[in-house]
Parts: sequence; C-alpha cells; structure tokens
Amino acid sequence: MTIWMQVTMDELELPLAIADTQRELARKLGIDPNRIASAISHAKLRGYRSQYRKVEIEEDESDKY
Repeated sequence: MTIWMQVTMDELELPLAIADTQRELARKLGIDPNRIASAISHAKLRGYRSQYRKVEIEEDESDKY
C-alpha cells in the first residue's frame, strides 16, 4: 500500500495532507500532480528534502481479514 503526503519542512516532518494517490493529494492541495513528482525528483537529485513524500506501507496478513 502506498500513501502520499505533504509534510512540514522542519525536522519533525509532520503530515499536512495525506492521500492514497498522487493525483488525489494534488487535488486536495489545488496543484498539478506533476508538481509533486517534480518536487520529489528535484529534491532527490539535488540532495535536499522535499515537502512531499511517497510512503510504502507493508500490509500485515492479519489486516486483510
């Protein structure tokens, strides 16, 4: 399972917005979905933190029932 988040830019990185998809997060924030992907990519390439996160969450087998 994947969730998309906008987080604070401080060391705590508290969630400001959470969504199931990049498109849904962009809609909530009123921005183009490509802006999120671009921000993540540029931050990774340039070695700094982005305000957006893509978080992979492992599903436990017991959660499926």
